[in-house]
Amino acid sequence: MNNSPASIDASYAVAARVARQAASSFYPSFWLLPRAKRQAMCAFYAFARLTDDAADAAGEIADKRRWLEDWRRLIESTVAEDQLPQAFPTHSADAESLQRSEQAMQILPALQHAQQRYAIAPTLLLEIIDGALADQKDQSITTQQELDTYCYQVASTVGLVCLQIWEFQGEATQQAAIDCGKAFQLTNILRDVREDLQRGRCYLPQADLQRFGVDPQRPADEQQPAWEELLRYYGDRAESYYQQGWLAWDGIHADGRPMFSMMWHSYHALLKKIRQQPLQVLQRRVRLTWRQKMNIAASHFVPGYPRRLAVVATRRDEEA
Repeated sequence: MNNSPASIDASYAVAARVARQAASSFYPSFWLLPRAKRQAMCAFYAFARLTDDAADAAGEIADKRRWLEDWRRLIESTVAEDQLPQAFPTHSADAESLQRSEQAMQILPALQHAQQRYAIAPTLLLEIIDGALADQKDQSITTQQELDTYCYQVASTVGLVCLQIWEFQGEATQQAAIDCGKAFQLTNILRDVREDLQRGRCYLPQADLQRFGVDPQRPADEQQPAWEELLRYYGDRAESYYQQGWLAWDGIHADGRPMFSMMWHSYHALLKKIRQQPLQVLQRRVRLTWRQKMNIAASHFVPGYPRRLAVVATRRDEEA
């Protein structure tokens, strides 16, 4: 494999196809960016998508960990050298893993090019893989500090990479992006409570489950008041992170602001829907309607929108 202009262009094309075929609600927002930044976002998205898919794939945990560890070593060596590796160092033989490995090699030139062009810290890419590896451990999250670390690895790092691509100024903008990532991930956790419980997993800290009197081993219908209190608490916590995260707007380059706003509004609308009836997450997966998604997306392609929101940012300190 080489890093010639033709190879890089072909790699960006593969990354764009991965982003498009994933049918993510984020993909339309990429078109709010100039071409070079849009390409970089596609390369990064393809990297994150492959990482998530490997973590969520069916099969033995040991096999998934092995692939992710191989992926981590490959990324580490790629960003440290100008020469791209010739092959994926996989130890997996199943068809799904081999296909994922092939796709990883295809997007690697674009990822390396974007990483160098926008000075993306290699540690951010590695921490995203570390978050996926942490998900393979059969361990519950015990404290809010552990939850905070997990949210940083799987979501705040994504926000920090986006900042590099969008371009920004100021350390305060970085902190706001970290908080925004926490807001997004807490929203995911609340949305997925039911599915996670069915898999024998709960991402809400054990200390808070005990504090609110929730036993994840018992039917949720038997403890609705306790669950509602817990869900409202974390809904409020996520909301405070959204307000703090919006402050990133001030430090983001003008051509990155619309994409940031579209992502923020999409996730915030989902949290708002969850907070209106917290117990619904125990019955079904809460989603935005097609119309709600389209209204948010379409509004960001209208000249003059998004306008600066008048939000009051009240930072919530970490609570025991």
